Amino acid sequence: MKQKANNFQAMRELGFYQQAAIAAALLERMLPNYQLFAEVTQSGDAALPRHILTLVWEWLTVKKAKINFEKLSDELELITPDVANFDIFGVYPAVDCATALDMMLSGIAQQDAAEFVNVAKISQATVARLIEHDSIDDDITTEAELKKIVREHPLMQYEMDCLAELIELVTPIKQFGRDERQLLQNWVAEQGLTNLGMELAGSD
Repeated sequence: MKQKANNFQAMRELGFYQQAAIAAALLERMLPNYQLFAEVTQSGDAALPRHILTLVWEWLTVKKAKINFEKLSDELELITPDVANFDIFGVYPAVDCATALDMMLSGIAQQDAAEFVNVAKISQATVARLIEHDSIDDDITTEAELKKIVREHPLMQYEMDCLAELIELVTPIKQFGRDERQLLQNWVAEQGLTNLGMELAGSD
């Protein structure tokens, strides 16, 4: 798991707004997990997380933007699903998305970049959970064997590569404006996939 650890450390060494930009881009790749869950189960609110993430980008690019992140966090809590109430795997990525988005809000409100790194950690944990879920029927005898499967799985390798690319992309950026926002959102669109490998809406 050396690359994963190195990615997190490289992210920590960036500036506050650089780390925030990476977290926002990662959230773009997590957001469809919540939206799909909300649509399939007819629960929650598929539109609110999108609205909140749009405001996060606004905060990042318009420094004088006045946004009540505490109120948004309260609203997000109300639409975060309870895993005990759903018997489908999709509830877990949905909860992860909502939790990561709440950490994003907390990082902004508390000026704590560690929360942005936590967004990256949750995104990778979501991927790991899917790989483990898909490996349930395999003949795996030890935890070490399962960890190896997770680490070497193409979806996890892709997740780590995406974080490494984002770090490289934002490293030279010192100020974030409309152009930089567009650059990062274009990167997400070019990837064309969520962190769980689903096609993003609007991607070819």
